[in-house]
Amino acid sequence: MVKKAFCVVVLIACLVPASLLAQKNASISHSGLGGSNSNNVNVFTPPPYCSPCLFYGGDWDPNSSWVAYANWNTVALGQATVYVPFTVPTGEVWTIDNMFTNNLAINFNNIDPKKADWSINSGMSEGNPGTVIASGNANARFVATGRNFQNTYFEYTAQVKLSPRPQLQAGTYWFSVVPNCTNGSDANCSSVAYYINDTIGGANHFGPIEPNNMTFHNAPGFGLNYTNVCNEGYPPPACSRMSGGLGGKRAHAN
Repeated sequence: MVKKAFCVVVLIACLVPASLLAQKNASISHSGLGGSNSNNVNVFTPPPYCSPCLFYGGDWDPNSSWVAYANWNTVALGQATVYVPFTVPTGEVWTIDNMFTNNLAINFNNIDPKKADWSINSGMSEGNPGTVIASGNANARFVATGRNFQNTYFEYTAQVKLSPRPQLQAGTYWFSVVPNCTNGSDANCSSVAYYINDTIGGANHFGPIEPNNMTFHNAPGFGLNYTNVCNEGYPPPACSRMSGGLGGKRAHAN
């Protein structure tokens, strides 16, 4: 049975939690956030795979307090999806070419098959998935970012290219990219877990600021029904922004 409660120190010896939390220079804990982190880092250098970059929430900072949230589709754990908010500015139209999330991979450093679930929604609120603008399951790249926590938890980018490419008018939307490990013949898919990272500092953020405290989490195994992550026990800034982004084309609205 998968439990939401977190076990102390070693994840692989425990039942899988709905989120991971770390404190600077400390073991993984569910006790709370320690220390602080600046929210005004704004270096406009998105990762090269966000190209042409429309929006990037920012980098995970493993050297400060952080929380990561269950974001997976696996043989053993079923499905858990984190929906990241973003805004298309007034007067613009975005054509989405690719989307990605940055995730910790636990017990297995790959996906199998090379696929990820993705979606774009509008009108999302507590307990309400809103309207699905577009969704699917697409070929995905799964590549290490080079960031890790104490050489134990390593971060990977799960990225999909979209075809056809959705076109979005001005407004607020939510996107998801969920790593898959659904190959029943691969033993790794019975133990792997993926967690999308937060980005409290927002280093290398690009594009419109990610709306604060508007991330939603649908994870039936944990009793989460499109739940605002701020209601999972981690107050702002831990629940403020997630590490992911969108690439594509920007045009002026007619």
